[in-house]
Amino acid sequence: MPLTVTGKNNLISVTSFTHAGAYTDLGVTETSGGSYARQSITWAAASSGTRTNSAQLTIPINAGQTIQTVGVWDALSAGNSQGFFQIGSTIAGVGTATASTDTIASFAHGLANTDRVFVTAPSGTTLPTGLSLTTLYFVVGSATDSFQLSLTSGGAAVDITANGEVAFFRTVPQTFAVSGNLILPVTTGLVVDVTAFG
Repeated sequence: MPLTVTGKNNLISVTSFTHAGAYTDLGVTETSGGSYARQSITWAAASSGTRTNSAQLTIPINAGQTIQTVGVWDALSAGNSQGFFQIGSTIAGVGTATASTDTIASFAHGLANTDRVFVTAPSGTTLPTGLSLTTLYFVVGSATDSFQLSLTSGGAAVDITANGEVAFFRTVPQTFAVSGNLILPVTTGLVVDVTAFG
């Protein structure tokens, strides 16, 4: 069912994404220690099918942590995880995985070799076998409209054993040798986008 702009804005006007924190992996292990605490999200009004944070988020991170993704929850502590977002990048897209070549075709995807990406299955589909929801991959074999994924930087392409659709998200892991802050800027730190609905 296609949605009007009003429908899209209404869809994301009420959200249980009330607090942001950080994961050391893809949505399983929340970081901890030091002065780490989830931060309250202030959302701007939905507009044109998107909604962004209207205030900078500063998440304190303990020394020795590598942060892979930003998590969103419905509470300051405990509560329920609502999912996770990539950090340091706006590159995301959908592609078609081909088992015979272990490639993902996606027009003008914008990825470069050594970029880090995680994948998921678009709504209503199943992730092609050979790919994992919990693995952070390296991009290899990047061309303008296709790329491959590897478990190591510059390594062999992952063996994709079934054709199918793949959603991908580029993230830039942040390593904290000393305690510091993960900064999510205003309007681009967190973006909820439902423009694909219609």
